[in-house]
Amino acid sequence: MFILSKLVRDRGYKVVLTGEGSDEILGGYDIFKEVKLRRFLAARPESRIRPLLLRRLYPYMDNIQSQPEAYLRAFFKTSPEDLASPFFSHLPRWSLTSKLKLFYSAGLRAELQGYDPVGELAAQLPGGFGSWNPFVQAQYLETAQLLPSYILSSQGDRMSMGNSVEGRFPFLDYRVVEFAASLPPRLKMKVLNEKYLLKRAVKGLVPENVRLRKKQPYRAPDSASFVTDQHELVDYASDLLSARKLEDAGLFNPQAVSRLVNKARQGQIAGTKDNMGLVGILSTQLLVNRFIGDFTHEQARRNPSVRRRELPVRAER
Repeated sequence: MFILSKLVRDRGYKVVLTGEGSDEILGGYDIFKEVKLRRFLAARPESRIRPLLLRRLYPYMDNIQSQPEAYLRAFFKTSPEDLASPFFSHLPRWSLTSKLKLFYSAGLRAELQGYDPVGELAAQLPGGFGSWNPFVQAQYLETAQLLPSYILSSQGDRMSMGNSVEGRFPFLDYRVVEFAASLPPRLKMKVLNEKYLLKRAVKGLVPENVRLRKKQPYRAPDSASFVTDQHELVDYASDLLSARKLEDAGLFNPQAVSRLVNKARQGQIAGTKDNMGLVGILSTQLLVNRFIGDFTHEQARRNPSVRRRELPVRAER
């Protein structure tokens, strides 16, 4: 997004229209398909055919496609206890992400002891949320939690404004959002055909090969981006993920991170958890180094009149 916004700026444009919000309000994400398929499977847990539909969810993810049925059933959370959760739609995602805690340091684990993020989120839900249509529940969680801070901010405005390009979002016009909220889920996703009504509405306005093509996210190569042809981490990543820098920051277990780095160097990272782990740890170490460990040095570099003073390197948690 940052590079794309630079291309826009180089072409002389300062404002762009983008499609953010259309997936959230009109049912475009794969997670909405997950909700339908997982509930369909849970209604007949003894079925030998229904679990095969889980492989329809992510045909572009080889790691998912290669897993046995028992793994897929466990991963996609279809037990009666899972069905009773108001967060049923997001349980597989949250369960996968929670495994990143394995990389935390003992100190960080102690700081987080007793913290219940799911309970905190549950206390913020609108009244009656538990009785909403499951499709709408999933839409709400995506729209209220992921859209503002990630899609529109870290992946959106921060990237485009880095090149002085302003993004505007027609699908988030309040009148469009109100109209979409009034639609029944079957018009947003017909069986597994996402954004059904939108596709019908733009027939004749966009090329058919665009309107009817299968949806697939663009995916960065994750951990492979930081490994050279000589099977070493790029210099800054090697430095920030060194045992010394990890110990100074105090957030991650150096031994666990070292094992993860070795897997990356050997090209053995294929799963989402390890890819998220490496990118997340490296991103956090960059923030610690930039704004805590090397903050006064950066201030002095930008403004020589700033008197340098030493700050503690260890991050406050």
